[in-house]
Amino acid sequence: MGFRFDITVISYFLIVPLLSTYIFVPLNRINLVIKIRLLFQKIFVFSSVIISIITLSYYKEYKEQFNHFLFMGLYDDKKAVLQSIISDYNPVENGIIIIVLIYLLLKIFSFFENKNKIFTFINSFKFKYRGLAFSILVLILFLGNIRASFTEYPVRRFYASVTSDDFINKTIINPFRSFSYAISDYKELNKSFGKNPFGSISSSITKKHKSVKEVLKKNTLSGSLQVKPKQVFLIVMESYDSWPLMNKYKDLNVSSRLRNIQDKEIRFVNFLPASNTTMNSFGSIITNIPYSGVNIGKIGATKSFPSSIFNQFKTLGYQTNFFYGGYLSWQNIKKFVKKQGADNIFGAGSMNASMGIWGVDDESLFNNVLKKVDTTKNSLNIILTMSYHSPYEVGIYSKGFQYKSVAELPNKLKSIYDKDKLPLKALGHLWYADKALGDFVAKAENKYSNALFAFTGDHYGRKFINGTPTLYERSSVPFILYGNSVAENSKRVFTPGSHIDIAPTLIELVAPPKHTYYSFGNSLLKKNTENGIGIGYNKAIDTIKILEFSKNYGIKKQTVNNNKLTNKNNLRNKKKHDNLMSLAWYYTTRGDSIN
Repeated sequence: MGFRFDITVISYFLIVPLLSTYIFVPLNRINLVIKIRLLFQKIFVFSSVIISIITLSYYKEYKEQFNHFLFMGLYDDKKAVLQSIISDYNPVENGIIIIVLIYLLLKIFSFFENKNKIFTFINSFKFKYRGLAFSILVLILFLGNIRASFTEYPVRRFYASVTSDDFINKTIINPFRSFSYAISDYKELNKSFGKNPFGSISSSITKKHKSVKEVLKKNTLSGSLQVKPKQVFLIVMESYDSWPLMNKYKDLNVSSRLRNIQDKEIRFVNFLPASNTTMNSFGSIITNIPYSGVNIGKIGATKSFPSSIFNQFKTLGYQTNFFYGGYLSWQNIKKFVKKQGADNIFGAGSMNASMGIWGVDDESLFNNVLKKVDTTKNSLNIILTMSYHSPYEVGIYSKGFQYKSVAELPNKLKSIYDKDKLPLKALGHLWYADKALGDFVAKAENKYSNALFAFTGDHYGRKFINGTPTLYERSSVPFILYGNSVAENSKRVFTPGSHIDIAPTLIELVAPPKHTYYSFGNSLLKKNTENGIGIGYNKAIDTIKILEFSKNYGIKKQTVNNNKLTNKNNLRNKKKHDNLMSLAWYYTTRGDSIN
C-alpha cells in the first residue's frame, strides 16, 4: 500500500519532464528535455531527503508524521522555537546526514544516467505506429501512477490503515503526502467559513435553541461547599500527564508530591486534555470551549466569551489573576487572558528572576504567586507552569534529583526504561516540576487558610519511559482537587471528564444555589453527571474505555479501570464527540446565533 502512495508523489515530479518530452522531442530539442529532467531529478533528491529527515524528528517527538499541529509554530515564539530545535533535534548531525544522503543519491542517479538497457529493450520492438503506441501507453501508465489506481477510486487517505500495527499504518503514507494532508487539515479546521468539519449542529439543539449561549446555560445545585474558599488556585502544569501517578510507576518517585496530594483528596482518574498542545488546551480551560481544531488564542484576544472561567468567577466576587512562567508575548496569551476577564496578569518579564529560553523556572513562578496573591481578597488564581519543557534548563542535580544513570533506577522499572525515549534530564525535570509544585502547596496552605487547589496537566508530555505507552498513558492528564473544604470527600472518582469540565466543577463548588453560569462541560462532582463521557480533541473516555478517532485508522480503543473491553457504545461516544465538536466549531467560527 505504501508503494501506491509513493508513486503518486513521484508522478508529480514527472509531470513537467514528461510534458517537455511530448512538446520538445518532436522539435528536436532533446538536450532541453534532458536538462529539464535532470533539474527535477535534483529537486526530487533534495526535497525527499530533507522532508524525510524532518519527519523522522517530528515522529520521534509527536509519534505522528506531519499533522496540523505542525503549523501551531506559526503562532509561537519564533526565537524560542528555533532554540528548541537547535537544542533538541540535532541540526548539525541531521545536516551532515542530509548532505551525505543527497551526495549518494545524486551519485546513484549519475551512475544510471548513461545506461541504455531500457531504451534498447523498447527499441527492439518493430511494428507500425510504434512511437504513437508507446506514447499512448506512457500516458495511460502515468495517469494510473498519479492516481495510484486504474479503478474508479484513486488511492485515499484511509487506505493507510491496512495493518493492526499503529506504527506501520502511520508510516505507510510518505512524508510528502503526510505534509499535504497536514496542510489540508489545518486549512479545513482553521477557516472561518465553509463546511463544519464535524457535521451540522444536532437537530435536538437547533429545534430548541436560537443561540449557543442558551445551550450552555446551567444553574448550580444546592451542593456547594459549606465554607466558601477565599482563594482558588488552578495550576495547569506543562506536559504533566497521568502516567507518573499510576501505581505501576510509583517506584520512580518522580511525582511523589502530587501523588501525596491526590491520595488525600479527590482525583478524577478518567480525565482527558482538550488537545495535544499547550495553548489549545489552555484556551479550552479558560474559555470553557472544547478545542475543535481552531486556534482560540487569536479569536479569544478580540472576543470575550460568557463561558470564560475568569468572567464567571468575577460575577461570584472573585478577583481574577493569571500567572505564567513564560513570556506574555507567547501565543498572544496576554491579550487573550485579558479579554477573557483576567484582572491582573503576571509573566516571566515581571518576576525579577533568571530567565531561560521559555521563561522562568517553576520555583520563581510559584514564589511570585505567593508574593502577589492577597490573603484578604477572594481570588481565582490560574497558574501556567513551563519548567517541564525542552530544552530542560533547570539544574536538576543541584535541586536534589537522585538518578544520575539508568543503573540507579528501581530494578523493576530499569528493564523497561529507554533513555532515548525519556532521557534522565527530562525525567529530572518531571521530578523538579513535582517538587516545585509540592513546595508551593505547602507554603500556600500555611499562608492561605481557606484555599482550594485544583491541578491538571495541559497535555500528554510526549515523554514516556519507553516507546510503547498505552492509549491511556499517552492521552490522560490528572485533575485533582485539594483543600480543607473538600477534605471530607477524599476519594478517587471515576466519573469521566476533560478540561471543559474544570470550570463547572469549580463553579458548582463555590457558587450559591441556583446561580446561573455557562459551560460546555458539567460538574464532575454531581452524583448523576449529565454527559457520562469525557471528550478531548479526537478522543473520548468513559468509565469502561478510552477511544481515539482517526481519519487514517478509524477507532482505537483501550479498556480502563480493569473493565472488559467491548465495542459497545463506540459509535455512540463518537457521535457525542462529533456533536460537541460541531457546536464548539460553530460557536468559535460563526458566533452565538444558531441559524
